[in-house]
Amino acid sequence: LYRLSFFIQYNSLVMKHTILNEKPIDVFVIIAETLEKWQHPGTPEGNLVLMEHYKWGAELKENNKIILAGPANLDLMASGTLNPVGLTTGIIMLNVKTREEAILWAEKDPFHVHGFRKNVVHSMKITITEMSVFETLEKLNNQS
Repeated sequence: LYRLSFFIQYNSLVMKHTILNEKPIDVFVIIAETLEKWQHPGTPEGNLVLMEHYKWGAELKENNKIILAGPANLDLMASGTLNPVGLTTGIIMLNVKTREEAILWAEKDPFHVHGFRKNVVHSMKITITEMSVFETLEKLNNQS
């Protein structure tokens, strides 16, 4: 009982701190890990799948499902000497209401479909942002 009481009291204090947004915004994030089957975009197969991936991203954008997306650890791979297998090489933040919808989108990513990357969906509660970012996220969240 003491632990539960402390937890509730701690959370109520934390939730009122001035650094926090006026309310949290719930999103889902896809973390994409590169697998052994990865093909560099400079190869014909790699480039084909990259173009399919861009089409998938356009579909997300057209359906107001994407907040942000982009490659991760690109600086480490830029030289071409680092093997990206096992690294997180993509992060996609989705504007969807349920984990199930986020998983459906994650499983449609051509990098995932072709076995180049494994997409894992995580929930995230955004509690601290710059004010204009918060306002944009809140607007997107209310549209979906």
